[in-house]
Amino acid sequence: MKYPRVIVLGIDGMDFDYVSNILSDLSAVKKLSKTGLVAPFKSVFPPDSIPSWITCYTGKDPSEHGILESVNYLAKGDDRLKVDRSAFQGRTFWDIIGRSGRTASVINPFMAYPVWPVNGVMVNGPVFIDGNIQISDPSWTDGIEVPQSLGGIVDFPTKDSLGEFIEKIFSDTAEQAEFGLAVFKKNRPDLYFQTFLTMDRIQHFLWRYCDENDPTYPGPNPHKMSIKKFYIFMDEIIAKFMEVLDPGDQLIVISDHGHGMRCTQCFNLNEFLRRQGYVRSVAEGKIFSKELLIEKLKNGVLNFMNEHNLEDYISEIAKFIPNAKKIKKGKHITRNSANKAYASDFTGTNPFGGVCINRELVDDYDQTRTDLMDLLASVKVNSEPVFEWLRKREEMFSGEYLDRFPDILFCLKSQYGVNWNLHTKEFTINPTHKKISGGHKENGVFFTNIPAEKTNDLDDIKMTNFFSTILELFEIDGKKWSRGKSFIQK
Repeated sequence: MKYPRVIVLGIDGMDFDYVSNILSDLSAVKKLSKTGLVAPFKSVFPPDSIPSWITCYTGKDPSEHGILESVNYLAKGDDRLKVDRSAFQGRTFWDIIGRSGRTASVINPFMAYPVWPVNGVMVNGPVFIDGNIQISDPSWTDGIEVPQSLGGIVDFPTKDSLGEFIEKIFSDTAEQAEFGLAVFKKNRPDLYFQTFLTMDRIQHFLWRYCDENDPTYPGPNPHKMSIKKFYIFMDEIIAKFMEVLDPGDQLIVISDHGHGMRCTQCFNLNEFLRRQGYVRSVAEGKIFSKELLIEKLKNGVLNFMNEHNLEDYISEIAKFIPNAKKIKKGKHITRNSANKAYASDFTGTNPFGGVCINRELVDDYDQTRTDLMDLLASVKVNSEPVFEWLRKREEMFSGEYLDRFPDILFCLKSQYGVNWNLHTKEFTINPTHKKISGGHKENGVFFTNIPAEKTNDLDDIKMTNFFSTILELFEIDGKKWSRGKSFIQK
């Protein structure tokens, strides 16, 4: 039986709201909105690339696959990322589709390196470090030049090198698209899956240069249109794939999360909890404290660098500070084992976070959690609550790795991000916003040429259901692997 060919393009960080605002400039997406469907695509919690793409691959939510790591763009080398690939190797939708007898070409899947044998070909490179591009079956790429930019995210721009960075982002993306199109046309696999990581990167580093509403917008500058131009550029790549489709081929474009202005204010949650008696500082009650001196010095240096536009040197200075990671999260001045409750550091400085409760130090866990949620819900700035929502982790997840999540999960209003500083104001400016001015949002994108009437409830269009949807398109029952449900009818 011949099944429709399915082509999936993953564009890391493509934002639904941004697309909606410039839709008239995106001819391919505009065409899909008329002939198929253009809709928001709900990410996972937290909406970070690593947990989201692994959910995409496996159909398991983060509490089921257990990988919650986020990318630290201010770290260096191997310290940025270490993920256990065994959580998804051999368990992805392309593995299962391949075992059913259908062929697959998988290009540049985030974190899926080293590659492994599939019924077709996997091509990828390592993330964040230099390394060899690997091809599981070179016969699929014979005669095609393989770009060395696959996988690796090794260059991080300074203010002076933004122009070169943007130029390289465009050229890397162009050669990756050219390679992918050549592999697709040469092999015509039953499933084609390629991810592009470059959109997320250009938004992280260029947002404040493009958004006049950003309080750190530098004014007219040569990079102001770079993000919009890149969205148009990706639309042109989508159009090129649309041109080579056969009748009946099904095209799907997704992103792992959305993107917008990163938080400009920090809510120093541990300081708030310290004042409420939940967090204990080793400096309390001391006439002199080395730990407090380090904390004050850290906060002072970061603020000085922010005020004097020295953000490019933050990560350089951190390389020479012993235990810089612990100092950043305030672990030098507080001991989590001594805290009744404390801010989790399972995400970075962004609106998504949580609070951990030390069961051994509280008399009534349930009551403590309720009291904390009520306390946090009461926090306001200018009479406006700072939390978008607060939930118990069991209200969102039920997987075997549930305990890797904090006891309380939350989302702050978008202008606020979690921080772990102590002995400071409860709300302070985000000193790293100028360096990383773009941040993640919940709604990515879902585009398809499949007629909209074949789509179920729009609320079902989310990352946790994507795996089941892809398997359903190949008439494979996904219930053996995932609790998700298909949002596209056959």
